[in-house]
Amino acid sequence: MKTIRAKNVEEAIALATQFKQEGKYNWFRGQLREWNPSSSLERRLDASPDAYLQFTKKLNRFLTWSKSQTSLAYLVEPENVDALFAVLQHYGLPTLYIDFTTEPSVAGFFSSDSATPPEEPGNCVIYCLNTTDLAETYRTLNQPSLLVEPVIVDVPNLWRLQSQRGCFLFANHKWYLNYKMDRIIFPWSGPPAFPSREQIYPFHKSSLEHLLDQYFFNEMRLENQAFFRKILQSNKSSFLVLDVDELSTTPNSSSASQNAEHWSGDILRDWHKIPTESFDSTVGRQIPIHLRTGDEAPDSSHQIQQAICSALNWKPELRTEAVAWSFTGLPNSVSSQHFADSIRAAWNGMRNLPFTNDDIAAAFSALMTLCSQPDCWSFDGRAVDQAFTRWIPDAVHVEIGNSDGSYSRAYCSNAKLLDALTSSWTNTLSPPEPPASITSALCRSYNPRQMFDFRRLSKIFAREMIPSQLAMRRPLVLFNPADLEKLCLP
Repeated sequence: MKTIRAKNVEEAIALATQFKQEGKYNWFRGQLREWNPSSSLERRLDASPDAYLQFTKKLNRFLTWSKSQTSLAYLVEPENVDALFAVLQHYGLPTLYIDFTTEPSVAGFFSSDSATPPEEPGNCVIYCLNTTDLAETYRTLNQPSLLVEPVIVDVPNLWRLQSQRGCFLFANHKWYLNYKMDRIIFPWSGPPAFPSREQIYPFHKSSLEHLLDQYFFNEMRLENQAFFRKILQSNKSSFLVLDVDELSTTPNSSSASQNAEHWSGDILRDWHKIPTESFDSTVGRQIPIHLRTGDEAPDSSHQIQQAICSALNWKPELRTEAVAWSFTGLPNSVSSQHFADSIRAAWNGMRNLPFTNDDIAAAFSALMTLCSQPDCWSFDGRAVDQAFTRWIPDAVHVEIGNSDGSYSRAYCSNAKLLDALTSSWTNTLSPPEPPASITSALCRSYNPRQMFDFRRLSKIFAREMIPSQLAMRRPLVLFNPADLEKLCLP
């Protein structure tokens, strides 16, 4: 084992880059301290013997869910096991895979990624690995049961992996006891100027990552339920613990058995397509939008709507890119950071779906209005209601959910939602006449596929439900109306 001392992270990155160019090492790993480069599952097993059982349960749940997702079903095939665990690794599940990178600057980021000096004494480190030398060492050991395998896998649309130039070392044992990596050590002095945290953990999300957000939202919910059950049981509490779904005030479904207009497979097919997009070729373009002020200038929200429409009609190819929209001249009342975060999420959540350019522009315009009202993300439910009725006078609060159990809440117009009901559903009511309000309709059924014309509902979803979810800072935002299985009162 060779240890090289550097003065700081910049010098460490420069040394690692030089060694890579000279062909001495091809993989690198950065750590805040010289801890053993072990896998997350190994660390969990050392801490708790139950960790493997928990891991198995989580893995089985993910595999079951993946089978139901067209874009992820390939992960359950044995030949794609590395891609499967790459996804799990990047979403925090413990695995036997250890993160490495081919880019020294990425290792430098991870070796110093702390806003304050680490409490534990020691040095920051960039481990340097020659995978050919590692393989030769294990051939010499001649112990077939000890597996240590370099893994390079490109998971389509997993931008986190692509941005970090990630690769993995699979090991079923404490491999670092047999092979001591060379290392560059240095004192902590803060993270390097490049790459930034945004480049390592992209703000932009791909279609796949939005889908994975839904799944891991449910995982967090399941874990929270299990945690509270354990507490109540340990306290011998007599409280009844219900699942979140049981707490929703949803009525029985309508007796209608057929889906309403436009919910057919042919029409929804385009709503379920996930294009393959590379991080490097998709992320990077920035488009400035300059809003003007003055007595003669139109309202800022109208300027935004027209600007986005013009840009998308002029350059249709923009919808294939994770554009960074930059706005100047926003009204002082607008929370600029919340607006920027919401616009980025709305763009990446909507651009690959068959929403019209007008729908996306209207969503952007609505977000400017909503981000000027802090009560939209208040903890006071009454204040939130009032904020949304200032935006839409007849706003109604609804809960929306998908078949996988993911759910969110939104606001939309009572009249527009009522108008989106189909006669095929209202004719099943007794008496067969349109309900007086959407509230009364949702007391009859919560199945949007039976109740609503899809095309009308998708327009409401784009222009009102998506912006309101983002304005409320919901922990999960649902972007695709074609996935809806539930629309009810919260």
